Amino acid sequence: MTPTEQLLTLSKSYCNLRGISERTASGIIFRDSRTIVRVKEGGSLTVRSFERALNWFRENWPEGSEWPAGVDRHVLPAQSKRAAKEPEHA
Repeated sequence: MTPTEQLLTLSKSYCNLRGISERTASGIIFRDSRTIVRVKEGGSLTVRSFERALNWFRENWPEGSEWPAGVDRHVLPAQSKRAAKEPEHA
């Protein structure tokens, strides 16, 4: 399953479980109600936005609900904005 397929699978499953629209979920996760719809229509995300969305779903998945098959559930390490901008020194 591609990363985009994973994101869309999580979005669809989460929204069905919670009884909310994808626009609502997109607004909560991305602060933009069109992001998930745009991805469904062939748009893209930055890697950082994709990681943030997957972590959000992992941290907010309804307890007792089945996690979608084919989607990795490991939480990605959070990276601070400062750490993301600073190069590593050898």
